[in-house]
Amino acid sequence: MADRNTNLAVDLRRYEARSERAQMRAASNIKPKRAAKASQTPAAIMLVVLIAAAGALIAMCISSKADIAAMHAEIVEAEQDVDALINENTRMKLELEQKSSQKTVEEYAENILGMQKLDKSQIEYISLTSGNMVEISEKDGNIFTRLKNAFDKFLEYLRG
Repeated sequence: MADRNTNLAVDLRRYEARSERAQMRAASNIKPKRAAKASQTPAAIMLVVLIAAAGALIAMCISSKADIAAMHAEIVEAEQDVDALINENTRMKLELEQKSSQKTVEEYAENILGMQKLDKSQIEYISLTSGNMVEISEKDGNIFTRLKNAFDKFLEYLRG
């Protein structure tokens, strides 16, 4: 190796080899930069896809909230209808009780049907001369009569 402070001739091939290595390094540095740009493009696409997905999720949330609000409004309306029907049912029950009360029935019978209350002069008492005794007839002992009676009862049952 030559001394650097001297004026002697220098082998330039040594420097040429270094410059080729430097060019190769420079070229290799360019490739990663291109690769970095290429890798930035998929990252940008992923970012756009993620933003679109987030937007879709937000839109779905807003849509579901709107559906919930609509259903709540329908529930409130149905509850109001139920309350109105309960009130109508109560009113109709009271009206039915008023129409079927004892006083209303008596007035209807007297005024519309022309009926009158029972008077003491209309009551007739019946007296029995035979006494307070009930007589039970004896069963017929004949087997043919019993069969005939059983058959008659069966026919009566079938006729309804």
